[in-house]
Amino acid sequence: MMAQIRAKRSVAALTGEVWALEPGKLIQVADFAQALIEGRETGGEMFTQVAGDSIGAVKPYVVTEDGVAVISVEGVIARRLNLFSDISGGCSTELLGTYVRMASDDRAVRAIAMDINSSGGGVFGLTDLVATIRTAREVKPIVAFSPELMCSAAYWIGSAANELVCTVDAEVGSVGVACMHFDRSGKDANEGIKRTVLYAGEYKRVTSDEKPLSDKGVAYLQQKVDFYYSLFVEAVAKNRGMSVEEVLSKLADGSTKIGTEAQAAGFVHHIGNMEFAIARALDLSASIYPINLTQEADMPGTTPQGAGADNGGSATLELSALTAEQLTQANPDLAAHFVAAGANDERKRCVELLEAGADSKLTIAAVKDGTDPAAFFKQALDAERSGKAAALEDFEKSMAKSAGQSGKETAAKDGDNFEALVESHMESAKCSKGQALLAMGRKHPEAHAAWLAAQN
Repeated sequence: MMAQIRAKRSVAALTGEVWALEPGKLIQVADFAQALIEGRETGGEMFTQVAGDSIGAVKPYVVTEDGVAVISVEGVIARRLNLFSDISGGCSTELLGTYVRMASDDRAVRAIAMDINSSGGGVFGLTDLVATIRTAREVKPIVAFSPELMCSAAYWIGSAANELVCTVDAEVGSVGVACMHFDRSGKDANEGIKRTVLYAGEYKRVTSDEKPLSDKGVAYLQQKVDFYYSLFVEAVAKNRGMSVEEVLSKLADGSTKIGTEAQAAGFVHHIGNMEFAIARALDLSASIYPINLTQEADMPGTTPQGAGADNGGSATLELSALTAEQLTQANPDLAAHFVAAGANDERKRCVELLEAGADSKLTIAAVKDGTDPAAFFKQALDAERSGKAAALEDFEKSMAKSAGQSGKETAAKDGDNFEALVESHMESAKCSKGQALLAMGRKHPEAHAAWLAAQN
C-alpha cells in the first residue's frame, strides 16, 4: 500500500513539473513515469538512467591549494533532494545556493568553480539560485565548467557565472522547457474503471489524466511552458550580458552544441579542462577583485593581542573585528570603495525593481523594505498573472477586429513590422519582451523568420 501511495506521489511530481531538461533525458523521465503508472519495477538501472549516475546528494565544496572552491553540480536538478536522491542522487538548488553563499563568505576562498555535469531538471528553484550566484560573483569570480553535459536547467545555472568553460567533447545548450501529460482514460477503460471528478474552477481539472487533453488543456499547458521559457531566455540574456533578441536568435532554439561549436555559437567563453577553469577563476580573481581581505592588515592606533599600550607604533588587527571607523582612518580609499560599491548595489536593486514594470504601490513598498529583486519579481508576477491573461485575451480580440479587409489579418512580412508588433503586444498585454516575442512569433511566422534573419 505504501509503495502504491509513493508511486502515485512520484507520478504527480514528475508530470506536474515543468522541465528544463535535455530532450533525450525527458524521454527517460516519461518512460519512468509510465512505469510507475503501470506498476512496473522502477528501481536500480532504470532510475539511475533518469536521475543520473551521481554520487548522491551534492557534497560541500572542496578548496584547492590556490583558494578556489570547487562546487559539484551533478545529476538531475530539483529544488529539494527527494524523489531522485532517494535512489541515485541528484542536485538540490537549495543546497547549491547554500554552498555558493558559504564559499562567497569563506575567507580561505579566492574564487569559485562550478563543476557541472547535468542534463537539467525542474524549473522550480532556479530563479533563486541564479540570483544567489549573481550576488556571489560580485564578491568573488565564478567560472562554470562542464566536462560532459551542461544542458537546460544546468545551463540556466551555469550562465550566471562570470565565464563558462567546457571540454572539446562536452555537450552544452538545450535552452528550452517542456512538460508532460498522461491520458489514462484508455487504461481505465480496459480495467473497467470509471472515474468521476467533482471540481470547481474552470481550469481546475483542464489537464487531468482521466480524459484526453482538450484544446483548452493544450493551450493552458502551452501558456505555462511559454512563461517558463521566457524566464529562461531572459535569465540567460541578463547573465550573459546579451539582449533577449540575441538569445532567442542564437541560443534558445532548444539545440545543443559540442565543444568548439558551443564556443562559436556563444554558449561558452573557452574550451579547456578543469585545471584551465580553475586557472581562469584565479586570473579573474587577480584582475577583477585584486583586494584580498583574507590577510591581516597593519592598522594604526590599535593594540596587538598580548601587548601593552606602551609598546607604541602600529599594530596588527584581523579584519573580522574591524569597524567602519577604523577602516576609514586606516585606509580612506578602501573605505570609499566599499561605500561606493554599496551605493552601486542599491542603485542596481532599485533599477531592477523599477524595470519590472509592476504596480507602483507594490514597487514603492519593495524599495522601502529593501526587498530582494528575485523575491519582488515573484510578488509582481503573482499580482499581474490574472490581469495579464485578461489583457492578452482582449488584445487578441482587438487584433482580429482591426486586422484588415474580409476579416483577414494584415500581413507582416518584414523584421521592422515584427518589431512593431512585439512592442504593441508588450504594451497591450503588459508582458515582458521575451513573452511578446514568443506570442508574435507564433502569430506572424513570416515576419518572425525575416526578423531572425536580420539578427544573424
